[in-house]
Amino acid sequence: MERFETRLRATEPGFRELLGRIQLQATPPLPPDWLRWEMLERDAVLRRASLAAGSTVLEIGSGPHAIATVPLAYRAGRAGRLVAVELSRWGQFRGIVASGGMQDRIRPLVADARRLPLRGDSAELAVCLHGIRSLHGEEAMVRTFREMLRASPRIFLAESLPIARTEGQRAHLMMYELREDVFSSTMGSRDDLHYLPLDRLASLVESAGGVVEKTETLEVDLPHFLAYFPRSLVESIPQGTRREELLRRWDEADRVRRQYGEDHPPVGIVIARRS
Repeated sequence: MERFETRLRATEPGFRELLGRIQLQATPPLPPDWLRWEMLERDAVLRRASLAAGSTVLEIGSGPHAIATVPLAYRAGRAGRLVAVELSRWGQFRGIVASGGMQDRIRPLVADARRLPLRGDSAELAVCLHGIRSLHGEEAMVRTFREMLRASPRIFLAESLPIARTEGQRAHLMMYELREDVFSSTMGSRDDLHYLPLDRLASLVESAGGVVEKTETLEVDLPHFLAYFPRSLVESIPQGTRREELLRRWDEADRVRRQYGEDHPPVGIVIARRS
């Protein structure tokens, strides 16, 4: 909490007041302020986007908690407009947006990011912030980036990198990198993919027809709570060596997480324009 309060005092008053309005009931092991922590991180990353107030912005992958949507709407300002695209995982999106008073700035859009029902140049900037890992493979990533470049002349991408410089970052990666294997074994889908290296992400943007203007690695120095999933999910895998291997890895990841906490890995940023 001391770390949270220090970072909160360092942010601008308007965004600090907005975070104070956000309402969400947390369930263990998430701490009560986990959503505010995550929004602080998204806002720190978005400051690299040079987003002008009054802009029309397209967001890909808004997710069930509007974690990047709320900071994006704040940065776009009262005169701005945000189209928030999500295919199916809306969850508590509307309630969270409303608690922050951002509902009039945001247009939720149910759509597949690989086939956006939007005309060309419908936004001044297209953003995907920590949503790339949910795009189900590199082919889907390229198709999504191509659609973003069609809808906007500029795109801003940000995603965690597979880099651990601290024990807290290592704890996060250990738990996160279990997700693909465990969810594939229990649900038949891969859930979030492993993080991509920054140079690979940039090359996929180029494959989509983008011209990369800038890449950057950003240390956000904040905790990250969203890798965790319960051990019972691993226990539900049918008996066998695979189950035992994943249980062993989960136990070790949880041990490191409990000892050091989970810190956010460095964030890779790609800024590109249409060819």
